[in-house]
Amino acid sequence: MTFGFIYFAYSNNGIKWLFLWSLWVLYTAAWIPLQGRHLKENPNLWTYFFIIADVFLLLLFSIIECDVLNNYSAILIIPLFQYLLRYGRKTAFIYVIVSAAAIVSICLIKYQIHPFNHIMVIIIMLLITCNEGLLVQENKDLRNQFFNLSIYDELTGLHNYRFLTQIYKREISRANRYGLPLTVLLVDVDHFKKVNDSYGHENGNDVLKRIAEIIMESVREADIPARYGGEEFVILLPETDQKYGYQVAERIRQKVAGHIFFFGGVTVSVGLASHNTANQSQDDLLSRADMAMYSAKKNGRNRVVAESSY
Repeated sequence: MTFGFIYFAYSNNGIKWLFLWSLWVLYTAAWIPLQGRHLKENPNLWTYFFIIADVFLLLLFSIIECDVLNNYSAILIIPLFQYLLRYGRKTAFIYVIVSAAAIVSICLIKYQIHPFNHIMVIIIMLLITCNEGLLVQENKDLRNQFFNLSIYDELTGLHNYRFLTQIYKREISRANRYGLPLTVLLVDVDHFKKVNDSYGHENGNDVLKRIAEIIMESVREADIPARYGGEEFVILLPETDQKYGYQVAERIRQKVAGHIFFFGGVTVSVGLASHNTANQSQDDLLSRADMAMYSAKKNGRNRVVAESSY
């Protein structure tokens, strides 16, 4: 836009440039709210609208200055990188197809424009899309892998302690702000050391993985299960009171007790605490669930104990 405004001051086609510059201002005003803030990797319908609009506006720019029209295809390379880096190869291919259609139209209408240079540029655009697109995709995959390693436990696939501490603070703040209930379950595998000592750590890991699967099967999509450390798991139940939280805990306990491993069965002890007031500290809820879990251990294990029942 800045270049267009400067060119307008020195161009012989001042009226045409004023029209184009005004159109570009309106285009930018529409692009910022509709597409500029769309940061997801998957394109939306507006993405394809602006692909066509990019090619069309650059075509208007080229028609006003015929010298630019000779290099129209080279100008089209500039927006290609935006679509390639932001949305990947598929969207970039669509942009190349739209650009190729515009170039073919120019070559058919303007017979003095030799198509060879434009065809070469289209080939270059396709090569850029293929080669650079692979690098962009690899970088995205690596970023996703690093992100997953930072928030997920490698063994169980549940969220890790680092993620739990972050999401726990957020859920406590949200419960305080809106006066919503929040329940925490602390699940501990009974006599897990004996499993490791008797059957080896590999079988112990299998036990942890299966219990993690049972937890995932037993909670809602909005709930947040995480590995707390060792053989302990924490489950955050947003907008959940103690009564429903107890039902979830009991469902997990029963499923674990009913699962038979090759060496027999294992059980879990579950402590439960609920957050209902806005004046409790962030650490208080987890510590109360921890006390309830130890109460379950003392009272014979393989049971659920809520904080108010011991």
